Amino acid sequence: MSPQHVHEALADGGDALYAAAQSGSADWSDAFGGPLAVALLAAEVGALAAHLNWRASGIRSLAVDALLEDFSAVAVAGELGVARQKVYEIAKGGLRPPYIENVPWRTP
Repeated sequence: MSPQHVHEALADGGDALYAAAQSGSADWSDAFGGPLAVALLAAEVGALAAHLNWRASGIRSLAVDALLEDFSAVAVAGELGVARQKVYEIAKGGLRPPYIENVPWRTP
């Protein structure tokens, strides 16, 4: 597995891996370096997805905290579709960098 394979898997968010896995072809993993390489590439895509989810949660936390300055927790909870207690949990998280600045598909 080469750095180029990792870059490609991250750049398309794992789309090519997924398409190959769904193909039903017996040799679907060969283009990526075999089953071990695919397992490692899928782990990298999963790590990126988890990181982006963590980053999005931090952003949501800041936004909910800002909403609580102007609206009640009950009103915010109603808009978000969560319990009032959950609003406070969301708001206290905050941003906890470092985060990647740009997703691979936006980085030149």
